[in-house]
Amino acid sequence: MADTVYCYCCRTHHPREQMRRYQTRHGFRWRCLRTIDAARRPPAERDEFGRQTTSQNREHARRMADLSTVRRLYPLKTGEAR
Repeated sequence: MADTVYCYCCRTHHPREQMRRYQTRHGFRWRCLRTIDAARRPPAERDEFGRQTTSQNREHARRMADLSTVRRLYPLKTGEAR
């Protein structure tokens, strides 16, 4: 994962070639070309892109919460590999 960078906008890792440093009011952040392109589109298309990204993020968070619950209910025994 050394050649990937985290996109603060869509919250995923992308290859460095697909990323650009983007100025925000909090300093420079990495942003993927997909989200930069989506931001330049008309408002209706931007809103749809935002809804899709939000839906993906919620699904990812739900899966992580489920995994956390499973790990809490069924912890690994000491010395067992993950």
